[in-house]
Amino acid sequence: MKSYTQIPPGTQILIGPAAQRRRVLERAICSVFEGWSYEEIIPPIFDYYDVFIKGMGAGLEKQLYRFIDSEGNMLALRPEFTSLVAKTVATRLASAPKPIRLFYSGEVLRFEQPKGGRQREFAQIGIENYGGASKTADVEILLIAVEAFERLGVSTFQINLGSVDFFGGIMDRIDLPAEDVAALKDVLNLKDQSGLEALLGKLPLEERRKNILRAIPHLTGGRAVIEDARKLVRNPRSLDALDHLEEIYSIFERLNLAEHLTIDLGEIRGFDYYTGILFRAYVPELGFEVANGGRYDGLPGVFGKDLPAVGFSFSLDRLEQIVAPKLTAVEGEASVVDGTGGFEKALQLRRSGKAVKLCL
Repeated sequence: MKSYTQIPPGTQILIGPAAQRRRVLERAICSVFEGWSYEEIIPPIFDYYDVFIKGMGAGLEKQLYRFIDSEGNMLALRPEFTSLVAKTVATRLASAPKPIRLFYSGEVLRFEQPKGGRQREFAQIGIENYGGASKTADVEILLIAVEAFERLGVSTFQINLGSVDFFGGIMDRIDLPAEDVAALKDVLNLKDQSGLEALLGKLPLEERRKNILRAIPHLTGGRAVIEDARKLVRNPRSLDALDHLEEIYSIFERLNLAEHLTIDLGEIRGFDYYTGILFRAYVPELGFEVANGGRYDGLPGVFGKDLPAVGFSFSLDRLEQIVAPKLTAVEGEASVVDGTGGFEKALQLRRSGKAVKLCL
């Protein structure tokens, strides 16, 4: 009987006003995307299992809802959009003029333990830019994120901007097993200083390199953070990453938007496909991010077309928690029409654009 009276953990049903708020929210964000010349793409709800493993990385395969169809194909429900969009760009849109600007909106499914801010079924809306000049495209998607917040009436928000290449350049000089690198990422992402110290105590690293790793969780703030980071590293990959971050920060300063941008060099979370900038957006009312994105130049090549790529997505479920009251659509009161012989009047009202409610 439970299966008839309850829904599975981590899922939800939106009815009436709640569903209406979701659509209003989607339309508001889509209008921003369209204003920057992005076109909509509606990919399938499921695809071949290997598509997501290639895109997300094998480490996340336990989160996939997978199944075998009647022909013996291993399929999976989409856990994210980027792999699907990259596959489409590399195949169906391979000869299209570049850059290719696309946006999407819909549900994704991952097997996770349901908890605050995290469900098994959740809605994403986001954009992907393929083939655009890397530095310009990075700034473009960040500005689109800023405008989306503004369109939603969210004036207090913060974008934490980091780079996979800053950390990657450091690790290029350190010979560690993959499991130790993964453990370092985990404690750095959590800014867990005690956990970091415990881990460094076990790693065969010289003290100078340990001090660099100790500093990473504290490299968060404005332009001064970039200068502090330059004193720690000498490798070209990390320095190039800092140059790029400084250029983006300078543009935000010139546009009077720097108050919304925080340099966070400890921001290295994400799927395996990220290759350059990486960012997450936060609002004071929530203890978790409402948007995330970054650069993933290697992903289209996995599907046969080597292209630079960058994008981000909002969590609609999380955004609704802070903006829904501002976006509730106000509709005129419906005209009540007698359902017995009142169909002519009801049809006339509808043709004039009025809402009706038949008394049945």
